[in-house]
Amino acid sequence: MSGAEQLTAAFRRLDATLPLAQFPLPIEGAEALRSLAGSMAHQVRDYLLPRAARLDAPLLAVVGGSTGAGKSTLVNSILRSQVTRPGVLRPTTKSPVLVCHPSDEAWFRTEHVLPDLVRTDTQLHDSRALHIVATEALPPGLALLDAPDIDSIDDANRSLARQLLFAADLWLFVTSAARYADAVPWEYLATAAERNTVVAVIVNRCPPGALSDIGGHLAQLLSERGLPQAKLFAVAERALPSDGMVPPGDVSGIRQWLGQLTSESGARAQVAVQSLAGSVRSLDAQLTELTAGVQRQRDALAELRRETVAPYQRAAAAVAEAAGDGSLLRGEILSRWQDLVGTGEFMRSVEERISAIRDRISGWFKGEPKVEAMEVAIADSLTAVLLEAGERAAEETAASWSLTRWGRDILSAAPHLQRASEQFPEAAAAAIRAWQTDVLSLVEQQGRGKRMKARFLAIGTNVVGAALIIVVFASTGGLTTAEIGIAGGTSLLAQRLLEAVFGEDAVRRLAEHARRQLHDRVDDALADEAARYIQILETLSVAGDATEKLQAAAADLRDAARAAFDDLTAPELT
Repeated sequence: MSGAEQLTAAFRRLDATLPLAQFPLPIEGAEALRSLAGSMAHQVRDYLLPRAARLDAPLLAVVGGSTGAGKSTLVNSILRSQVTRPGVLRPTTKSPVLVCHPSDEAWFRTEHVLPDLVRTDTQLHDSRALHIVATEALPPGLALLDAPDIDSIDDANRSLARQLLFAADLWLFVTSAARYADAVPWEYLATAAERNTVVAVIVNRCPPGALSDIGGHLAQLLSERGLPQAKLFAVAERALPSDGMVPPGDVSGIRQWLGQLTSESGARAQVAVQSLAGSVRSLDAQLTELTAGVQRQRDALAELRRETVAPYQRAAAAVAEAAGDGSLLRGEILSRWQDLVGTGEFMRSVEERISAIRDRISGWFKGEPKVEAMEVAIADSLTAVLLEAGERAAEETAASWSLTRWGRDILSAAPHLQRASEQFPEAAAAAIRAWQTDVLSLVEQQGRGKRMKARFLAIGTNVVGAALIIVVFASTGGLTTAEIGIAGGTSLLAQRLLEAVFGEDAVRRLAEHARRQLHDRVDDALADEAARYIQILETLSVAGDATEKLQAAAADLRDAARAAFDDLTAPELT
């Protein structure tokens, strides 16, 4: 593969990779990076690919400059023909005009150059249409493109002006004696210096007595800003004749310079190589900037994800703690348990207590309202804990997100994320009900053995399940001294009841299994809540391999550039 072919392949890979440079979050510099990525994509398609494929293709000289600088008038004057319409009203939205020799027209009508613009034979009020004019007033091998104002107040005009300048082999930059020191033109000229673009600066409407002073000052400014080789032309201010054109003598120097650049294919190739090589060098720094920006986007998204996951992990831990520290053995649950099994003296023989309980409940456990009341108390109390934890997690997540501008933007667009979802109360209740069903299934499976079946049936699934939940909730952490005496003894009674049915080891296994099932149900309910945030982050996500692919494309371009330009020289052109 030749150097030019390798370079073309590298440009194609870069063109396919640039869409990965996404900047959805409004972090610092994101807007500029989005603009840079778009500009680079245009440059690759509009200029780098076609120029790398054909170094001998006609040169494209873009005539650009500030509002009212007289670009169109100068183009017409250079060609001695009315090929482009000067704008009278500002901002003027009109199709850019590309003027070329008839022998070059076929090249510029193909999609190889400025493929996003529609070709037209008439100048329209449409900035995305390219009006092509073929005339023998221009020598073969060169096209002039009259571009919109670089400082236009119309965004589309300004954007197109930038795109066209970056698609050019050389720039004819038009300014005026009154505005040659404006900031915007110099921003573009600085870019031209970075890219080593061949540039000519034309000072239009220059007072005759100030030609020398303005020319000297502008030459000094160009030299100080890295463009000492830029050609400088001054066009005197004078009343225009009826044809609206500058007298031929005032633009003869510009015509002569353009003719020299295109007189030989070798000279054209030198211009093409110089601009192409400079553009490739500038891409390397731009790709580094894009890659760093993409990584900042990924880091910001990852931080938002962490700030979402952490509160919901804490919420799950809070529910697990509340479900195991004995604090639920208060109030309604404790009262319903005591209604179910009675209180009495806890110092009596455990076997006597179990026997008394069995005698008391064996006849009515199925469908007995006291069992159902116990189950409802458990469901209501534990659901309340889960709801509180979920609401707190939503508030903490919103508080963390609001610490950044991009987080605040997301919350502003989706204010419901600042609280638990409307579906969460029902989802939380369903999760706890499902866990209670898990516990009943667990004790049913454990009670299938023949020896324990009689004991199990004597008490009943619902009561055994309630006792197992009491054991899961059992601990003295978080309770007062008075509560320890009641709740602690109550949980001990539940444990002894289960041990009488299943045995001590089985009860430990059952309790641990039931705890894990509770944690799973709670985790699932909270994960669904956290998913609201994660789903939004997914819509803003950057491809996971974006930075790696951008870095690989940059390395590929560097290698291809070395192969393509090692044997080529691009001397400074004067």
